[in-house]
Amino acid sequence: MKTNIYRIGGLLLSAALFMLTSCIDEDYKNIVQQGDPLIGLNALGDAQMGETVNFTVNCTDKTGERLSTLKAELLFTNEAVDATTIRTKEAGDYSVSLNVPYLQYIPNGEAKVRLTLQNVTTSTTIVEVPLNVERPHFRDLQFITADSTVYQMTEGDDYLYTVTVPTAESAFKGYFMTRDGKYCFGSNGSEIELGQKGCIDFITNNTGNVEVSFNTCDYTFGPNEEITIQPLNFTEAENVITRQMQQGREYTIGCTVADDWFIDPDFFELNDDGNYVFRAIDGTYTLTAYDNYKFLQVYSGTASEPTTLQADGTGAIWVIGGNGINKPFLSTKNNNGWWTGTEWDQATAQIKEKVYQITLTVGKQLSATDVNFKFFGQPNWGTEFKGDGSNYSLVCNSDVFGVGDGNGHDNGNIYLKDGATLNEGDTYIFTIDLTGGTTNAPLTIKKGACEGAQLVTLADKEPQAMSIKKGATLQFDGIVGSDWYIDPDFLKDNGDGTYTFLCISGQYAIKAYSDYQYVQVYPVNDEGKPATMQTDGTGSIWVIGSDCVNKPFLTSANNKGWWTDPDWDQCMAPIAKGVYRITLTVGQQLAATGVNFKFFGQPTWGIEFNGQGGDYHLDSDNEWFRVNAADSDNGNIFLKDGVTLTDGDTYVFTIDLTAGVANGVLTVEKK
Repeated sequence: MKTNIYRIGGLLLSAALFMLTSCIDEDYKNIVQQGDPLIGLNALGDAQMGETVNFTVNCTDKTGERLSTLKAELLFTNEAVDATTIRTKEAGDYSVSLNVPYLQYIPNGEAKVRLTLQNVTTSTTIVEVPLNVERPHFRDLQFITADSTVYQMTEGDDYLYTVTVPTAESAFKGYFMTRDGKYCFGSNGSEIELGQKGCIDFITNNTGNVEVSFNTCDYTFGPNEEITIQPLNFTEAENVITRQMQQGREYTIGCTVADDWFIDPDFFELNDDGNYVFRAIDGTYTLTAYDNYKFLQVYSGTASEPTTLQADGTGAIWVIGGNGINKPFLSTKNNNGWWTGTEWDQATAQIKEKVYQITLTVGKQLSATDVNFKFFGQPNWGTEFKGDGSNYSLVCNSDVFGVGDGNGHDNGNIYLKDGATLNEGDTYIFTIDLTGGTTNAPLTIKKGACEGAQLVTLADKEPQAMSIKKGATLQFDGIVGSDWYIDPDFLKDNGDGTYTFLCISGQYAIKAYSDYQYVQVYPVNDEGKPATMQTDGTGSIWVIGSDCVNKPFLTSANNKGWWTDPDWDQCMAPIAKGVYRITLTVGQQLAATGVNFKFFGQPTWGIEFNGQGGDYHLDSDNEWFRVNAADSDNGNIFLKDGVTLTDGDTYVFTIDLTAGVANGVLTVEKK
């Protein structure tokens, strides 16, 4: 059985007009059909897509009438994909050429050639002849990378070509072409198209030797994997990328962009894995890699049409100003004062809907003395924020910066207030909130942490959930005082007002208790609730017990014995995967006598670690404490017989679950 060829897409060709001319006078108004045109043609045989089929047609008229035209059409499922019309003045043989198109999805099968012969009286004869059409097999198809490296491909299953390509990147580019250049498959900007050499984006979860494939029938290609971490790769030829970005999604940034570049921190945050988390809201963004500035710039919109501010507060806000403000640095060559345009102006990041932020470090992106800039609704003159209460205006209660209102300072320009001093290395975060409208919108200016530190502002008993990286430097603001107890199992005091995070990277809650002068830290889940022990040993471990154990101190008002809640219980610090630690000093967080507490998988009743049997089990071999294995108080921690604790001595309790939750090991060290 032969397969009919199905034409996919719109490749209809307009039919040519029949030619009705004659060398002698004819009565065209009263023409009478006469004659009998005859078509002589042998079988056509086979043809390949992308080639030309040539054949000869013998044209005559049985009664001797003069001929007019021969029309030849190539039909895929009765749809003309190529046609030609030949003037046939005299009877005889005529050469015909038809192009067999190379089309996506079309299977091998039977096409038709339709021949229409007409004489001068419009008498017509139509003949249809079958033509077997096949897709060519390529012996010399190549994969050509963006840097012009060529890899020879081989065919496996019909029309599926593969080659192994070494790559250190999870994303790379290239296209496919036969060695003679006759057939080329590349991107037209949105899809693969024959005749294009635009680079196709390949994405893989693996690096090393990666299989690249291409099917010349349906144009499917690989690797084209869905990955959670999206690559952003720049080359000298393609240093501008416009794409949809997602808030909170991880990206890798590579190729020409190196580690020493300034990657705008208002838009990207580097995480522990060396990936960049996007901070702005979802949308279309343009990313430009300026090699001469070593600067990866980000702004909303496309390169030709940057997003502009709308009357409802959505869109974008830009900064235009003097030489005292610039990204990446004041000293880079794109610092051209009040010039306008995306290369010279500073884009703010829309971190929430209608809330815009820009972060500037004194001595780097902001001058300590030359402060004179303004917020605009585009990277050019147009919509501008003033200080006079007009339709686009700002109000600011900063002690350091002011918004000019035309009296002594230009209307809307940001200036340094009299007597205010900026210190090099200090960071200021400028935030404009348009959720209440564009008139008298609040501009808040918050001093950030010292350089390299993450500022954490805490209110009383309001846990702040956040992602914290191991080794990160934190600095506290808000109600936290210098004499507070900052949980030392989670945070190391650096002696300069900053703290180093000691635990594994993850989501944590930080909570301040003004009545105890205590900063508590504990792991949380995606909903911001306390993490719980999982069967693989990850999550959290909490101490619940009598009034013998408590943080910050035994004497604090939150010492409620066996009460259950994060406010009363003590969280162990996850120092490695499945490894937890808590440090207790006798007379401060641990009583010298009456020791009786237990380890739980949450800050309430539920999962508990036992000393006898159970899915969650602890063994311990230390000289001070025992894990009770009796039926009563199974798993409770008691002092061993004859042991005496001395005030001031510090004990470090570590639980190791790496061998499984049923094989947990409790070690205790005296510092």
